[in-house]
This record gives sequence, structure tokens and C-alpha cells, in this order.
Amino acid sequence: MIRSAYLAPTEEPVSLIDVKRALLTFDRVCIADPNDRDLIPPQSFMLALGMPPIFGFNMGAVRPLGKFDDYDNAFDRLMDRLQIARRQGVIDVVSTYDLATSSQGTIGAVLMGDYPLNPRFMLWAYRAVAREPEVLTAAIAGDKRLMSLSEDNFESLSITGSSADGAINDDPELPLLDGEFSREWLRRLLTCIARARVASTMKSIGFCASKDLVPVFGNSNFDALVGLFAARATQVIDRVAEEDPYWQTRNRVFNIAHSEYINDEILSEMPIDEVLKLRSKAWGEQAKARDELLHAVAELAREAINENDFDQVVRDKIRAYRTVAEDVKRQRSMLSFSINCELIKGAGGVAAPIMAGTVADGFLSQMQTAIGAGTVLLAGCLWAVSRVQELKPLSEQLRSVETEFQDNVCFGLHNFYRGLANGVGGDFA
Repeated sequence: MIRSAYLAPTEEPVSLIDVKRALLTFDRVCIADPNDRDLIPPQSFMLALGMPPIFGFNMGAVRPLGKFDDYDNAFDRLMDRLQIARRQGVIDVVSTYDLATSSQGTIGAVLMGDYPLNPRFMLWAYRAVAREPEVLTAAIAGDKRLMSLSEDNFESLSITGSSADGAINDDPELPLLDGEFSREWLRRLLTCIARARVASTMKSIGFCASKDLVPVFGNSNFDALVGLFAARATQVIDRVAEEDPYWQTRNRVFNIAHSEYINDEILSEMPIDEVLKLRSKAWGEQAKARDELLHAVAELAREAINENDFDQVVRDKIRAYRTVAEDVKRQRSMLSFSINCELIKGAGGVAAPIMAGTVADGFLSQMQTAIGAGTVLLAGCLWAVSRVQELKPLSEQLRSVETEFQDNVCFGLHNFYRGLANGVGGDFA
């Protein structure tokens, strides 16, 4: 089955050009509901604290993601332009849970609205990773649009006073951003924005793992967070692999990177109905072959296969895939369409190609790694290699989370963006 994309929430609606790209890449495109902003259903907060599932009441925002001005109006305009694709059933607006359950107080149960993740795990993994200075910095570094906002806009975007950020029992309040600020009032507001991006990225990864979706983020800082989580997870797995043979194949990191070039200027002028016509039979065969290749290589990387044999098998699979892709390249020649597919080997897992900022302008880059999405969340967010002491319990928990998240698909990521901003100056401007 051809995989579907999830255009994950950011502070602004997904752009029309990104929807067009997704339609040319995936069988189905899911767009995040503009009202689905919080880390966990707010009525599950007490459950996440470890309380029994007796009362379910919305006690306020847990750790939501804010919106830029005119978000909702812009989203409505986008939906108007996508009507034909929505009628054909190739675009859906989806929520991670039934949002109506947040307005229903219950006694004797907590209505989760089919939220697919463990709220306790998500809360404490968020609190663990949001204490890391490098993570908070990556969430906002180089974001020029963010730093151009007025004080009033910062106030509305930051959403302070979230339940997940304060002291909980003996666990102290989450820290603020480090560094010098020429405008000290920004520290708290930027910290809240960074925290919200961390929480939203985590939820998107977990939701996609549970629904077999490929996450697509509309902001390079969100991509940076995914890369950082994956790099941290790889470090933990490397440490665990020293004593557990089960994880030794994860210690040998392989990624398959698939890139497609499209001329954005031409695509931006193309009506949606013309874009849909390019979803031909040949495209379907190419997309199926692409996904089979990505899955196969990730699965091979998890097996105890000789490295030379692995390289030869992958080369043969890539060669066969390129043959299938030739018809699509001919059909999309007006978009200057081209395909590149290669095996990337080296430390850092899926983080390596993303954090390097090597995705050229106009490229759609899809990565697949042997590390599962659940493992990325557990080892990359809840843990840090500096805190790893007893290896056996960690190895057992990693195996458990693979089962819980059904990480047989491995972790896939799609990136429509242009690499990350370099350097940080002033107030992260």
C-alpha cells in the first residue's frame, strides 16, 4: 500500500505548494486540523500524572501550539482551493483525537477520543526533553519570521501558563532558554514557543507511527527537532548495543534517502486539477516501488547481514527502482522532474542528512531508517546518553516500546524544505 502523508501542524497553515508536492508524492494527504493543537487531550492530564481513570475534566491547556495571526482565515482559503482534491478523497483534515471529548466532563472514565498515544508517556517524555538547552535552542534558532514579530504578536503566539510546564510534585518547573537576550521580556515568551514546538513535533511523530503515516513538517525548526531526537536516540542505542546483541544491528546505521526535484515556479502556477492528472498509473507504480524500496532497506538494516552483501542487495534494489521511475520522469518533464536515490551510511541515523542541511532548493527528500518512531521518542526524548547507567532495563524498555508502537515499519520522514538556518545571533534571530 502506498503510504500517506501527514502535514503536521506548525504556527501557520500548510502552504498550497506543499500540498501540491505532497499530492505528487503520496497516495493520500492528511492535513492537521487547525484546532488540534495540544500535546495530549487536556481531560487526560490527571491521568498522565498517574491518577486513576475516575474523573475526566478539561483543566486547561497542557502544552498547546500557538498560531500566527490570520491562521484560521488562511486555512479556510486553502480548503476552498482544495475542494476538487477533497471531493476525490485524496485530501483529509484529521485530528489526533476527537476534539469534542475535551468539552465533556466524565465520572468513572476518561474519554480519550481515540487518542492513540499514552498520555503519561507523552507528558514525561516532553518534560524530560524540554529541559535540554540544545533542544529548546534548536526549536527557534534562525527563525527570522518569528523574531520579526511585535511584542503583542509574541504574547498571543507563546501561550504561557500551560499545565505541562510547571512544577509537578517533586519535579521542578521546566527551565527557561539560556543565553543573553537584548530584550529580556522575550526569554519567557520564546521559551514557551520553543516548548510548544517540541511538544507538537513529538505528538506528530507518535501519531504518524500509530497510523502508518509519513510526517511532513512545514518549518525547518521542526525538522531540526526531529533530527535532534533521532541523533539522541542513536546515541542511546549505541550505548545499549554495547551489551545487548539485539541492538547491535541498530548500532550499524543505514539510511535510504530518496529525493525528487520539482520546479517550484512551474508547480505553483499549476491548478490543482492539473496536479491531480499527474497522479497517473505510472506514478502509482513508481510510488509503490519507492515505498517498497524504503521499507526493504530499513528492514535489511535491522538484520544481521554482512555489510558487503547488504550494499549489493541495496544497489540491486535501487537499480530496479530507477527503471520503474523512468515513465514518471517522462510524464513530469514539464516540471523538470528528476529522482535521486542513495544509501547513506554513518553515525547519526536519520539526523545526519537533515542536520547537515544538504537538501537543495526544490527537492523533496524522503528518509527511511532502521530506528522506529517509538524508539526515537523513548530514547531521543525521555532519555539522554549522559544519563544512561543501567543498560539492561533500558534495552528491555526499548524492546517494549517497539511492540507498543508496532515499529516494524521503521521510521520514515519526508522533508519538503531547504535545509536549516546556520548560526544564532542576538535573541536567536
